[in-house]
Amino acid sequence: MTPYNRNTLIVGLAAALVIGAVVSYFASSHPDGLEKTQEDLGAAAPAHKGLVAPPVAFNEYSLKCLGEGFWGNAVAGVVGCLLVMGLLLGLGHLLRRWRHETTANGAS
Repeated sequence: MTPYNRNTLIVGLAAALVIGAVVSYFASSHPDGLEKTQEDLGAAAPAHKGLVAPPVAFNEYSLKCLGEGFWGNAVAGVVGCLLVMGLLLGLGHLLRRWRHETTANGAS
């Protein structure tokens, strides 16, 4: 990795973490378009009353174990950014390896 790419990655990751940690706290409490449409159509409630939704890690973009408020949102935003960054870096690594193997096999 060149120094330029490394610096770009570090600055991008830092910006994403700041946005995930700080700006996520100020996100709108109003439902998004899909959620609003579900509520308007009466589809927001589960169709089967006996079913219980499984627990999710980032319910309403917050970690409930840290309580409602800034810290729950900040940690959820940071963890979400790190998960997405890890997935993208892993996918990039796999694609780069696949391209290298394809090129090496095609040249022989």
